[in-house]
Amino acid sequence: MKGDATPDRIAELEELFELNRDNAKIRQMKKDVETFEKIARQKAVHDEQVRLNEQAAKYFEQQLKKIKAD
Repeated sequence: MKGDATPDRIAELEELFELNRDNAKIRQMKKDVETFEKIARQKAVHDEQVRLNEQAAKYFEQQLKKIKAD
């Protein structure tokens, strides 16, 4: 489900999962969710790597300043 949880969307999902069950659409929805979750995990890993690289760059910059000051 993409977007807001409006009454119409909820009714649409009830129709999909209960009244007129559509296994093909359910499988596609599951695949979409799994793909989204995989991309979200990859982004989190990437963001953490960026954060660590920025932290290391700051550390080395400080070390260079110390060396130049001596």
